[in-house]
Amino acid sequence: MTKRYFRFILPLILFLLPATLNAQSFALKEDDLQDAKSVEFNKTVWKYRAGDDLNWANPQTDDSGWDNYEGTYIDPKNLPSSGWNGRGWFRLRLTIDESLVNKNLALITTQRGASEIYLDGKKIADFGSISDEKIVEYNPNKLPIPFKFETSGEHTLAVRFGSRVFEDFSSGRSTWLTNGGIYPGLAISISDAEDVNEVILNYAVGNSMRMGFLFVGILFALALLHFLFYVFYRDERANLFYSIYAASFGIFILANNIITFGHQSILTTVVLKAVASIAIATDFVALLAFLHVAFGRKFGKLYWILAGMWAVNVVINAIFLNKIGSFSLFTNALIGLTFSFSILILVNSLREKRPGSWILMSGVLILILGMTLTLFRNFGLINLPMDFFVLAELGIILGVPIAVSIFLARNFAGTNRDLKTHLAQVEMLSAQKIEQERAAAELRAENERRMKELEGARQLQLSMLPKKLPKIEGLEIAAFMKPATEVGGDYYDFHVGLDGTLTVAVGDATGHGLKAGSVVTATKSLFNAFAEQKEIPQILMQTSGALKKMNLRGLFMAMAMLKIKDGAMTLCVAGMPSVLIYRSESETVEEISIRAMPLGSFTKTVYREHEISLLSGDCVVLMSDGFPEMFNSANEILGFEKAAEVLPKLARFSSQEIINKLVKIGEDWAGTRPQDDDVTFVVLKIV
Repeated sequence: MTKRYFRFILPLILFLLPATLNAQSFALKEDDLQDAKSVEFNKTVWKYRAGDDLNWANPQTDDSGWDNYEGTYIDPKNLPSSGWNGRGWFRLRLTIDESLVNKNLALITTQRGASEIYLDGKKIADFGSISDEKIVEYNPNKLPIPFKFETSGEHTLAVRFGSRVFEDFSSGRSTWLTNGGIYPGLAISISDAEDVNEVILNYAVGNSMRMGFLFVGILFALALLHFLFYVFYRDERANLFYSIYAASFGIFILANNIITFGHQSILTTVVLKAVASIAIATDFVALLAFLHVAFGRKFGKLYWILAGMWAVNVVINAIFLNKIGSFSLFTNALIGLTFSFSILILVNSLREKRPGSWILMSGVLILILGMTLTLFRNFGLINLPMDFFVLAELGIILGVPIAVSIFLARNFAGTNRDLKTHLAQVEMLSAQKIEQERAAAELRAENERRMKELEGARQLQLSMLPKKLPKIEGLEIAAFMKPATEVGGDYYDFHVGLDGTLTVAVGDATGHGLKAGSVVTATKSLFNAFAEQKEIPQILMQTSGALKKMNLRGLFMAMAMLKIKDGAMTLCVAGMPSVLIYRSESETVEEISIRAMPLGSFTKTVYREHEISLLSGDCVVLMSDGFPEMFNSANEILGFEKAAEVLPKLARFSSQEIINKLVKIGEDWAGTRPQDDDVTFVVLKIV
């Protein structure tokens, strides 16, 4: 009897079990994201189906017949029943607690392919591109995707994924990657948006500054310098091996930085890892070669054995990829052996009292100390301030290169000292050098005095600006000013009248330095005195007359002034660039240009007023000429029309974001060219 019931019940359980699994969803609560925690879905059971159909993003899609697949990486040894042909969809149902509704969240992903991410059928992000014709891969590398759950209850997260590299697992390229532990797919997690922004920013900026292009630039500069020493004096082979050491070390750091912070495809990452593996092997072999040549030692069997082992290590890393990691046990053993051999050479050189051997030993000891402190910190054995470990990183990266440079420079200096004994004109040249240094010192002192004067003027100029922006209901206000290297004369100010009318002024004094600062000071005082008046032309005429009476000798103040209340705006412009107005209804930009002389130039100038009606979503942009007259390295001017061209694309952002994006456009245009003039923006947006 029992066996009969069991035979009946067992098929029923097996039949109902998939339905039970399909009904389950991943429950997400606010507590899961507290204290900068994140919820990772790498081991979560997803719904998966091979192929590609955009309708599968629809939350109403019936996915009960899809595969239940753990994680979002396709393992060729554990293929889902629907298979894999280079494209597939993952779906996950999330049950959202009420505490997470309208909370700022972020999806964080890394991937090996291209993806589109949908929440409840709405695409919230795409990385790379997936089309019928081709797949363009892109790795966001933990770039946060901000989003919100607008309701509690069940939501559907759908991921459209494709991979050009892994389209066919039987291909040689795919086989090599998968045998090395690299599979197509993506890692995805959810975090608190504020926490993730802080972590990502601190991680990216902090590490890129400590381990980034500054160190790479130093190493490449040292490599080039000593390579040129070798080119012009080939008997000193130590310079050649040191240049190889410094260059390969720089390449290693650069490749790892790109791997850590870049957004390249998986093949590019694999190539970069191979480059890093070759670079670190070349680095250590070149260091040993340098020590042999610097102290006149022959390249013995141990050197060639270590060099061969490093070559084998490069091949192993290229074959096995992720299965052994960039720093495997074999690699770490090689590093230890190479360091031990290097220290042995240095100890023997110290015993033999070889000149400069103590310098190289000091560099190696600094490197070992930095590595020891870093390892102790990583294992939690010591707890010291972060700034202290920045010094440890400096020791690891620059300890040996600087010591070697000092060693070679010392040898070079010794050679020069021997040569100077044969130069008859040393005394005369020394006297000339002393005189030049005295003149240079006087020039430096004068420059320092001028810089202090300019800095005082800059601080005075900045003190003229409002301490805080006014808050007007229905109006979003943002302002920005970046002075040029010299003290300029840009100025902006606000005044809120007793009836709630907002008066805005943006000015640009002619000239630079203290004189321009005096014009700004006078203008601010006059603005405070006259801003309450209703008629802008009257304010400008009175201000112009007052400046004219000050007899400032050719110093004027260009100004744009407006008054706004309840969507009605009046505007006057005196010598300033046109005012831009974005109309949200028509999605067009109006350019309001009013010709008039700057304030302080003529006493009887008549200023015309322009009346404008504004609607919700409209945006007003006032700027000084520092932005349109910005030059790039090719001496090309940016032009005023650039702001008018990009404003329709920026108008959907907040006033502050509009300014930030305009400033970024200017910086990208200028590149490395120093700023020529002050840049000022005031943006008003009707909300």
